Amino acid sequence: MQDVSAPARARPKIRVLAVVGTVAGVLLFIYTLQTAGPAEILRQLRQVGLGFVVVLLLSAVRMAVRAKAWSLCVEETEHFTFGQAFRAFVAGDAVGNITPLGPLASEGTKALLSRRNLATSAAFSSVVLENLFYSISVAIMVMVGTLAFLLGYRPTNTALTISLGLGAVAVVSVLAVWWLLSSQPRLLGRFLTHAALRDAEDRVFRFAAARKERVGRILLLEFSFHAAAVLEIYFLLTLLIVTDGGGGGQTLLNALILGTVERLITIAFKFVPLRLGVDHIGAGTAANLLAIGSATGITIATVRTARNLFWAALGLTLLAVTQKKGAAIFPPSPSSPDRA
Repeated sequence: MQDVSAPARARPKIRVLAVVGTVAGVLLFIYTLQTAGPAEILRQLRQVGLGFVVVLLLSAVRMAVRAKAWSLCVEETEHFTFGQAFRAFVAGDAVGNITPLGPLASEGTKALLSRRNLATSAAFSSVVLENLFYSISVAIMVMVGTLAFLLGYRPTNTALTISLGLGAVAVVSVLAVWWLLSSQPRLLGRFLTHAALRDAEDRVFRFAAARKERVGRILLLEFSFHAAAVLEIYFLLTLLIVTDGGGGGQTLLNALILGTVERLITIAFKFVPLRLGVDHIGAGTAANLLAIGSATGITIATVRTARNLFWAALGLTLLAVTQKKGAAIFPPSPSSPDRA
């Protein structure tokens, strides 16, 4: 007999993990602020000022391009609009940002919400496929950022070793994903017997083989996500450094490197709600290594936290309205009713 109480027993553990992660993040955040100087951080935040609106607009672009990439990962026989994908993406991202389950929560929420418009296997396969293309773009972003750091600076032996190691991992990741899509090994079908999962795996490989004309568009959208992230950091660096009379010659290079660091922190610490603390100490350390001051890196990470809070609040509001109005905010398509 199936143990239906297992999920209920797991909930307290998840809550404990969330509380521990949040408390640890807050303590680490306070520590980084004290180290860099709260007065300096507040001064720089005031310097950003209304520039935060630009940060929100750039983050909206980032979410929009990934949502569009996701909608392109759905078969043409299914009906899944950009608007439906965008709303589900924002809601899923909010759940993933505030819980310790990270990608499991965000991608799972996206798949569940898209089931209002797609068959279960189509919803699952589209999420998996978009994440595969996103993984390729992340790996290439890491390679480019690592190369920029090696060429733009003279790293110490330790930094050089770490950089080369990250570059090697990125190359292996790209090759692994490309092999997966080209050789189609049917890993899920080999170890799992659930029909929906096996059908979703078939959909992923069938799409990769038959919709090659979309692959370029999807990858371009994924790279646009990273370009907008670098542009966001470049904008903040311009406000924080050039306004202070500092040189802006390497601002774009520093933005690229800091964007790479931010992506690595997001991947490694997705289980920490809002990456609170870890993002700040990571950005501060990287900014100090780039000789632009740890306070600048911590300020940029703090702006990111505020931006994430904004989108988390919007995403949770979407979920609340969905529950209150019987999922009216994610209306099913007339041609695509909810299917098992």
